[in-house]
Amino acid sequence: MRQIVLHRRFEDIRGAVIENGNVVEWLFEGKADVLKPGIIIKGKVEKIIPGMDAAFVNIGSEKNGFLLKKELIGFQQERHQSKLITSLLKQGQSIIVQVKKEEFGTKGAKLTEQLSFPGKYLVYLPFGDYIAISKKISQDEERERLRDIAGDCLENEEGIIIRTSAAKTSNATLKAELAYLREQFTTTMRKAQGYEGITILYNSTSVIRRVIRDFIDREGTQFVVDDINDYKELTASLASDSEDKVTLYQGKENLFTYFDLDKVLDKTLSSFLWLKNGGSLHIDYTEAMTVIDVNSAKFTSKQGLSDTAKKTNLDAVSTIAQQLRLRDIGGIILIDFIDMPLEKDRQDVMYALKNALKPDRTITNVLGFTQLGLLEMTRKKTRKAIHEIIYSNCKMCDGTGLVKSEAEVAAELEEALFALRTSESPAVVVDVHKGTLALFLNEGKRRLKWLETVLSKRIFLRAVTEKGFQIRFEGEEQEAWNLWTKD
Repeated sequence: MRQIVLHRRFEDIRGAVIENGNVVEWLFEGKADVLKPGIIIKGKVEKIIPGMDAAFVNIGSEKNGFLLKKELIGFQQERHQSKLITSLLKQGQSIIVQVKKEEFGTKGAKLTEQLSFPGKYLVYLPFGDYIAISKKISQDEERERLRDIAGDCLENEEGIIIRTSAAKTSNATLKAELAYLREQFTTTMRKAQGYEGITILYNSTSVIRRVIRDFIDREGTQFVVDDINDYKELTASLASDSEDKVTLYQGKENLFTYFDLDKVLDKTLSSFLWLKNGGSLHIDYTEAMTVIDVNSAKFTSKQGLSDTAKKTNLDAVSTIAQQLRLRDIGGIILIDFIDMPLEKDRQDVMYALKNALKPDRTITNVLGFTQLGLLEMTRKKTRKAIHEIIYSNCKMCDGTGLVKSEAEVAAELEEALFALRTSESPAVVVDVHKGTLALFLNEGKRRLKWLETVLSKRIFLRAVTEKGFQIRFEGEEQEAWNLWTKD
């Protein structure tokens, strides 16, 4: 039994995929100020960097997108692929690109000129020039049938990816979807001709469209939505005898609250998790990678440390696979399993992890253990992870989780005041965090009096709740006094 719950809010939509009563995947879509993977844009080449075989493209976002030479149509069509990027692109030219990966941290979105249009059964590649069939379609006869259909329908340099859901689907249905996707491409190119500036031409990234593509035809799937327009779009995509699969929720309670999803989301955002056997996981995010630490914690096997390590690691495997999908963690992932001296134990754990990752619809690759005993793996990153959507970096600690000590801030304040020692202003007013202020006022204001003596200035310190300090005023003592006593 699978439920797709979609809660529409003022500027965004958030949902969950629930299987057998457990949330296995979150579905989030914010307001349209972040360019998601799959969006096609008419942009402008801002700068070409020959040494990197890349270009920066203005796509209407705060950060320019990044386009590699290998992602250009001209590069794919060049037989020897030896042309310089400057022969394929010119600064200032308009270009139609698609977002491959959304912007992350200080990095702009990754772009491609190789456009793709996803459907329920197919992904249409206008310039792909190849046919690919899902590996999950294993029967040779079925693969041959699908390849023949594609070969008969494709024209010129067109390409196609045949998805798992295409298995056993009728020829007519597949041809109809290909014609529909081809029309989407034609409409997109026609729209591009009508616009001079930078604009979004095509957006297939909405949660509703993703849900339709990935789940609408899956047996045993029920949809619950609280927005009438979402309800209409979902029912329109279903066969006439399947409309009962979609429920329009009209209760007084928030839909997330009704399904008790707020509590599950809070737990998802936690960096610490208990395992069923008493072990634990700690998940740390960095810009370069995600690190997962496995600990035995409360669990101890009666058969010794080696058995404790293996059992805890095997218990952690399923939870790790679930959390990667649930949190939508992508990129490089390092797992610090409890040390296992035996190579056989390490192989058993790695094999178990690969099996646990099979239900994940996102591409994963388990590489193996390093010499330090860390397991390396990757998971394709196409969207922001849940914690990146919900949280923003702390302005004080810049996302590190650490802030400067009061003693360090006090020392920096002294340096800033010493920089004013040649100023003729007889007084200065400083806003300073109350914790730092206490260091200047203890022991009978000894530190503050010393500063005033050395600098030959009156120093007025005002307590504020913000971390750090700010020099608010330099000037005459009476004006400083008035400002200091004003609040």
